[in-house]
Amino acid sequence: MNNIYIKYFWILPIYILIQILILNEILFYRFINPYIYLALIISWPLKPNKWSFLLYAFLVGFLIDIFSGSLGFHSTATVFIAFLKPAIAKFTIPHNIIGENDNITIDKIGTKAFITFSLILILIHNAVLFILEHLSFSFAIGFKILASSIITLILILIIEISKPSKR
Repeated sequence: MNNIYIKYFWILPIYILIQILILNEILFYRFINPYIYLALIISWPLKPNKWSFLLYAFLVGFLIDIFSGSLGFHSTATVFIAFLKPAIAKFTIPHNIIGENDNITIDKIGTKAFITFSLILILIHNAVLFILEHLSFSFAIGFKILASSIITLILILIIEISKPSKR
C-alpha cells in the first residue's frame, strides 16, 4: 500500500514539469491543450484509501493551477473525476480483473476497457475545466473539449504502450 503512494509521489513532479514546461506552452491549432497529468489519476488503483486518492488528485490539480496561474479550475476538475472514478470503473472495467492494489493499465484491463474508461474520465475532466474557464458552453467550447480529449487520450495511450509489460 505504501509502495503505491511512494511511486505516485515520485512520478508526480515529472508529469507536472512535462505539463507546465512543454504541453502548456504548445497549443495545437491555438486551442487544443493535452493534459498528460490525467494519466496519474487514471492509473491510480481503485481500492486504496479513497480520501488519499482525493487528496492526491487535489494536489495534482493544485500544482497545475499554481504553475498555470488558473484559479482552481484544474484542482476542481481533477477532484471531480477522482470522485467519479469508482462509479465509472464499475461499468467500464470488467469485474474481478484487477487486484486490490493493481494500477489500472492497458495490460491489466484490456485495450477496449482502458480506452473507454480513460476517454470518459478525460471528457468529464475537460468539460468541467473548460466550462469553468469560460463560464459558458458553445459549439467552440464543445469542440475544444472533444479535440483536447482526443489528443490527451492519444498521449496517454502512447505512455501506456511505451511502458514495459509485466506479464
